[in-house]
Amino acid sequence: MKKLKILCAFLLSVLVFLSVILAYLIINREGNSVEIFKYYEKASYREYDLNENHLKFIGRSAASEDEIILSASGSGVEFICKGDYAEITLAPENPYVSSSHRPRVAIYSDGNLVAMECISEEKTYRINTEYSGTVITLVKLSEAMYSSVKLTKAASYGMKDIEPTEEKKLKIEFIGDSITCGYGTDGGAYGSFSTQTENFTKTYAYLTAEKLDADYSAVCYSGYGVLTGYTENGKINDKVVMNEYEKACHLTGQEDLLWDFSKEINNVVVINLGTNDASYCSGSSYGKQLFTDAYVQMLRTVREKNPYAYILCILGDMNNSLYPSIENAVSQYSQQTADSRVEAFSVDFRMGENDIVIDGHPGPLSNLCAAEVLTEKIKSLSER
Repeated sequence: MKKLKILCAFLLSVLVFLSVILAYLIINREGNSVEIFKYYEKASYREYDLNENHLKFIGRSAASEDEIILSASGSGVEFICKGDYAEITLAPENPYVSSSHRPRVAIYSDGNLVAMECISEEKTYRINTEYSGTVITLVKLSEAMYSSVKLTKAASYGMKDIEPTEEKKLKIEFIGDSITCGYGTDGGAYGSFSTQTENFTKTYAYLTAEKLDADYSAVCYSGYGVLTGYTENGKINDKVVMNEYEKACHLTGQEDLLWDFSKEINNVVVINLGTNDASYCSGSSYGKQLFTDAYVQMLRTVREKNPYAYILCILGDMNNSLYPSIENAVSQYSQQTADSRVEAFSVDFRMGENDIVIDGHPGPLSNLCAAEVLTEKIKSLSER
């Protein structure tokens, strides 16, 4: 009997000891992980090759070795996470740029914003998923000219793969300047340029694609034009969008990485250029003629790279003084080539006094107005 009591006491002490250890394991946390689940996490953690087997590439996202370079406005990736949560790691192409030129990104979970910031150093983001099949979207908000960011890792937890979202039937390419970049759309009317206030998702381009449920790509640079970039000294400069048109990256040390136009067959190409050219061309008939000639040549290049697309040549009301020259260029090009799938179209951004941002650019409401008009115009093309 005495031996039985001793045995029971021993077993009870063992049970208490094990209970304490179990409680410690449950309570003791590292970050967001519970110790008792560490083995499970390790067993279910998986990193994926950064390719189209697992990720949908958005815009001009460029794969290079073991990373994806996000340089162009709106470039990014999207995937469906079927695990418990996903991780993505981002690193700036150049960590030493000034704070006003750092790449700005946004991360969404099922369309809900979970992170938005300028990247100054390598950082890993963990995105919790509430159910199997959450869509994770990464979008570069700032433009290509100042900085790029690299996606270096995509991983998930939960014993299930990630997979790319489906391609959409309609594909639109936008070619433009600072207006298409979203210059100042997250800023007020005063101040100076900064990537911290650039937000491509508030532009007429992104909003139009969203309204039409279309995939998009964007080739846009602040201050750039058709014949010349913005100038204040009466001289032509070399900031011309077509010099960058065939590149997949900008300022990454990989300028020789070219864009594969067969990768995305665009249904529509929207060209919104001429605002910066007006700083040189609008004051003389000679300047306007040079602009018209350059525009015709640009249309030839765009058509060569997009043989099946309808080309819309638009101009907003920030400075639309060259719109008649655009109409003239479209007419000349159509006559020279018998290409009937090109059209000039004036877009009223309805820029109100309360919706003008840095350096006189259209704000979010003006971009929304333009998107509504452009959306209806693109819808009408399918009726032809």
